[in-house]
Amino acid sequence: MRAKIFILTIICAIALCDRSVCGQESARAAPHQCLGEGREGLVVGLSGKQSVHAGAEILKEGGSAADAAMATAMSQIVEAAGSYISFAGILSMVYYDASVHQYHYLNAAYNTPIDETDPLSIPKADLTAGTGAPSGRTALVPGFMAGVQAAHDRFGKLPMARIVAPAIALAEEGIDIDSVLAGFIQYRRDVLGRLPETRRVFTRPDGAFYRDGDRFRQKELAATLRRVAEQGAAVMYNGEWAHHFVDAVRREGGKITLGDLKAYRATWEAPTEANFLGARVVAPGLSSRGGVDLVEALQVADLAGLEQLGPPARTPESLFRLMQITKNQLVFEGPEPMASRYPGRDFSPRARLTRAHAQWFWDRMQSGELPFVTKLVAGRGANDRPRHSSGVVAVDRWGNVAAVTHSINAVLWGTTGIFVDGVSIPDSASFQQDKIQQAGPGHRLPEEMNPLIVARDGRPILASTAIGGGLHQRTVQVVANIVAFGLDAQAAAAAPAFLSPDWMGSKSVAQVAAGAFDAKVLAGVRALGQEIRELDPAQRAMFVGYWAGIAIDRQNGRLCGAGGTETQSFAEGY
Repeated sequence: MRAKIFILTIICAIALCDRSVCGQESARAAPHQCLGEGREGLVVGLSGKQSVHAGAEILKEGGSAADAAMATAMSQIVEAAGSYISFAGILSMVYYDASVHQYHYLNAAYNTPIDETDPLSIPKADLTAGTGAPSGRTALVPGFMAGVQAAHDRFGKLPMARIVAPAIALAEEGIDIDSVLAGFIQYRRDVLGRLPETRRVFTRPDGAFYRDGDRFRQKELAATLRRVAEQGAAVMYNGEWAHHFVDAVRREGGKITLGDLKAYRATWEAPTEANFLGARVVAPGLSSRGGVDLVEALQVADLAGLEQLGPPARTPESLFRLMQITKNQLVFEGPEPMASRYPGRDFSPRARLTRAHAQWFWDRMQSGELPFVTKLVAGRGANDRPRHSSGVVAVDRWGNVAAVTHSINAVLWGTTGIFVDGVSIPDSASFQQDKIQQAGPGHRLPEEMNPLIVARDGRPILASTAIGGGLHQRTVQVVANIVAFGLDAQAAAAAPAFLSPDWMGSKSVAQVAAGAFDAKVLAGVRALGQEIRELDPAQRAMFVGYWAGIAIDRQNGRLCGAGGTETQSFAEGY
């Protein structure tokens, strides 16, 4: 199973929660209506209303987009109680530095432990049931806090203590548990009650687990965050917390050492880029699968003449083409290595970014050679038309832009139930055994997150973040709706969107939410040769991509927050 499709999907399906599944109405912004607006600054988050407010306050006090994004991300973890995001998780950021008009990518993904030399024997989790044998070997070397520190060191304007303060306040003063978080706790009762230090976090003085309406305080976490505020994130890599973390995972059979933590560095690198119909799309760098997949797909979409086909919500061939193009992830992560199918051809990440590779991909997509990709049925062309994780985007008064995604790559706290001084430790290695083996001991794992910035004439016009099993499909569709078809950001986010495909062997079935598309459009796509499965709310949650972003109007300076309708995003500006 592919990590991105099955893990992030489960995280977001359960954790962020499709509102129709959880019985809560999503805040549906009408097309062309912003979730929130600003002139001097704006923050948009895929979760955490209080967290987004904290980020907006940072902007008002003169903080940078990086300051606001990091403050929001840390607070989001507190609001989530470490369930689908964690201070021991990972972080990815694309950043625009307005002072020198440069774009940057920050990689704070997991490292593999240097002593993990037999990763295929790491206990596996049942991803569907969310269960697995508890093992410290499922913990990986975390990057989130190193990423926060790196972002602040390079682009921060306010003191680190101010950036951490909102998360400390939320942890110390507490949050009111809502029905969603109460449901998570109930779902994970066995995991959260396995170890006494974890059970202590999630139970009331009477010994019962916290319930809907209870006030939930995280005192141990607040104490850990105060040390970070005073000494920086280094305390989590070579301080007291690091010692406690290593002790906790090694008691459970883990192989992480203090040397792993001390050696960890968040890394800056050049972002990947695509020219898509005259727009410059800036995505994560070569070390990230998410950036490579996105750039490759957009360049193929450009060659496919998507702009001339019409909006996918109304045009069968446009929808068909996008469905095939966004299967590029499956093509390169399927069971058959492409190098064995095409001996001698370069399929490295760098090669996949080139226009020549996009042309090669497009030619073979049309011929039906590629696995998972459906060939257009002859004679059925355009003339037959009747179309766990979280993220934050911030823009500050100087025009700096931060697009951030962070995750644990696991299912709601994971299956080990390990907490270290209030910080949840996910079991992120429980499904990535093959990746760990490929990366090798002590190396950085690739990840599929794809925060991005879209620019025209060198200046950002859009920044976004996406999560969930369909994050790749959703991001490509939203960017296409904005750049190719002229929709504004909120209309693009609210437009019908297909989900990640279901696949087995070398075949794949396209998937859409029942009722999302006009029946005639879907009939047209089926006539072109693509099998489509329509999913009800309970079924589709595993395959949805959740998207949020900020549109930047260069003419009048207006900042407009936008988000999809599957879950409630939050925005606040000034």
